[in-house]
Formats: sequence, structure tokens, C-alpha cells
Amino acid sequence: MTGARSREGEDESGPQMPQKKHFRSRAHSNVLNANDFWFPARPQDVPWGEYFPQRASGERAKTFPSQLVLGIEIRPKLVEYVQKRALALRHEAAQATAADAADAATYENVWALHNNAMRFMPNFFEKGQLSKIFICFPDPHFKRKNHRKRIISQPLLAEFGYTLSAGGHLYAITDVAELMEWMVGHLTASPLFERLSRDELRADPCVPLLIHTDEGQKVQRNNGNMYISVFRKRADPAAPRDEPPLLGNDVAAIAAADAGYAPEAGGERRGMTW
Repeated sequence: MTGARSREGEDESGPQMPQKKHFRSRAHSNVLNANDFWFPARPQDVPWGEYFPQRASGERAKTFPSQLVLGIEIRPKLVEYVQKRALALRHEAAQATAADAADAATYENVWALHNNAMRFMPNFFEKGQLSKIFICFPDPHFKRKNHRKRIISQPLLAEFGYTLSAGGHLYAITDVAELMEWMVGHLTASPLFERLSRDELRADPCVPLLIHTDEGQKVQRNNGNMYISVFRKRADPAAPRDEPPLLGNDVAAIAAADAGYAPEAGGERRGMTW
């Protein structure tokens, strides 16, 4: 594309692909005090048409072309980057010829929202509305006094379970060993969820995508650890069940290896201090 770039990241040809180096952000945010967001009074008031303006006309993404994909992030710079990237990808798709676009992703069903998912998820999503929730490299909040800020907790699992459909999946990936132990412990203890087996993970097309996020690629460049676990919303959380086994990080590391990444010798010592 040619033309003079404007301050908004566009030129005469349309939106330009953003460079991540221009969207640096602090790693930590105080989620407990982050309340000054707009949020709808009820899920029916969410302006989906603003987020997905072409949702009614054959929108496509590479892996789930018929599904809407919404990222919720508390750091505004990261949201701005994803939004501009989505707009640039949409513009590129629109410029493709009809023949080239026949099997291409149009990215009309992908968007990001600046908000606090730990506070306002029930305002955005109805009961059972979501088929998948992805928790990718969340802040580990190492200090014990900050553990209540972690995105996996018993109160929040109730909200995740409420918004997930029966059989829906919750995906978790991190490079921090202690945090994965925390997340797996809470999810295993919850009657709302059951952990997917290794065979089920291998058959899930979403699992390999987890290691190819920007943060996942950063971990790979640094030869760090990655741990993956996926839990399914139980069809009947009130139904009796045997006490599930609390599987260790070796299982979560194997899941990442099956997805396509395992650290070289020495990498197993990483991911402990973030």
C-alpha cells in the first residue's frame, strides 16, 4: 500500500497494519479498582453491530468462520493494537480479488474490547451464550496478598460457568508453573468443570493456536515453559461425580508439547519467576 500515513494509522489506501512496538503497555493493572468502564445494563444492550458490522454477511475467520470472536483486555494499548490489526486485515481482505477471497479469512467476526472481564462479563453475555473462553497468559500476581486479583478463582468460575454453554470449553495457557497449578486446582475442585483428556486435547483445533499467540511466540523465543489445560462445562454440575484427580504440571507441559512446543534443555527451569 502507498500514500502518506495519517496519525490514525491510515493512509489514502485505508487502514495500515500496526507495529506492536508502538503499543507498549504496562504488564500489570489493578483489576480490583478498574471500574470506570462503560458496560451494558444487560446483555441484550450490547452493541454487537458496532463490534461486528458485517456479522450478517458471511464473515469468516480462519479456524471458526461462523463464530464471533471477542477479546476482552484491560490494558487499552493492547486493545488499540488488536483493533487496528483487525481493521487492517479486514481492509486487506476487501482489496483481494473475488477469486482470491473465496477461501480467505475476512476477519469481520473478530474484535477486541477494552473492559474488565473480571467485573462485567455477566453484563455482556447471557447464560450459556459462550461456547469457548480463552485465558491466555494472565497476570500471575505472585504475592499472596494479590492472589484475589487472579482471573481464576471460585467466584469467577461461577461467572464463567454461567456464561458457558453446557459442553463449552475453558482454555488456559501460561508460562508460570505456580499459576498453572493454581488454575488447575481451582478448576478441578469446581463441580462446574471437568478436565479434557490428552486425546481430546489432541483432537481440539484450538489447542495448537494457543502457543502461537504473541505471548506464546515470545515464550518460545526465550525457550521458556508453556503449560496448557482445558476444562469442559459439565452438562449437569449437580450430578454426583467421583473425586477427580489433581494432575500436575507435567500433564500441562505435555499438552503444550502435543500442541507443538517443548523447551530445549534448560527451559524447564524457566517460567518460575515470570
